[in-house]
Amino acid sequence: MEKKILILILFISTISIAQIRDEKVALIEYSLQISSDGYQQKIVTTKCSKSKSVSKTLANNSRSGVKIDENTNSIAVYEKELDTYELVDLTKKTIISIDNIKGVNYKINEVLPVMNWKLSKDTDTKKIDMFICNKAMLNFRGRSYTAWYTPYIPLSFGPWKFYGLPGLILELYDTENNYHWTATKIIYPSKEQFDLEVFEKQNLKETSLIGFVEEIEKQKQLMFARIMKAMPRGATMDSGNDVRTGVELIYDWEVNREK
Repeated sequence: MEKKILILILFISTISIAQIRDEKVALIEYSLQISSDGYQQKIVTTKCSKSKSVSKTLANNSRSGVKIDENTNSIAVYEKELDTYELVDLTKKTIISIDNIKGVNYKINEVLPVMNWKLSKDTDTKKIDMFICNKAMLNFRGRSYTAWYTPYIPLSFGPWKFYGLPGLILELYDTENNYHWTATKIIYPSKEQFDLEVFEKQNLKETSLIGFVEEIEKQKQLMFARIMKAMPRGATMDSGNDVRTGVELIYDWEVNREK
């Protein structure tokens, strides 16, 4: 009896592994143009299957450092960036992100957020590369987006944390065009395998999304205080405000707090 149970477990495990291997994977490279805080261009790579996606945004440090504007007697501070990652897992209903603050690497856990996409009419189409794409709209964490997705690649992901459409997102931008992702390379199906090693590193400080955001705000205020203390009287600092310029402008708990 024990042998039969063991054989059955091995058989089920073999089937599960085979199903994972048989999942078609797409490999997409996006060009990301950012104009929310001065123009910047980055590359984003995304691998995705039916159940998960991994996005990597490559750092661009062309602006890092302290910029002094002698005409306005002001200083802008741009810290050195590192690559960032997002793992969206539909099965576990989670998003795990890798980001850093002041040289400390964080593993950020959040529950899979709801993305209420509004699909446009079938007549709203656009050709990207060789794929016919349909249009969809979304309001998410302070920004309104337009996405162009192709049902001909039936994987419900896009760059960064975006998911939930009946096809792969090939272009996406917010209404003010502060963030604009455009697919520049599409390989489907791809022989690439998922590499989750970066999410398993031992030097990561684990936290929740709210904990990470609170730490950013804390470090920002400490930095502003140190710089202002060292600056000559009458000088101003451009970065000394609390206006967010990242992809996420307002978070779920902040919306609930306002209500």
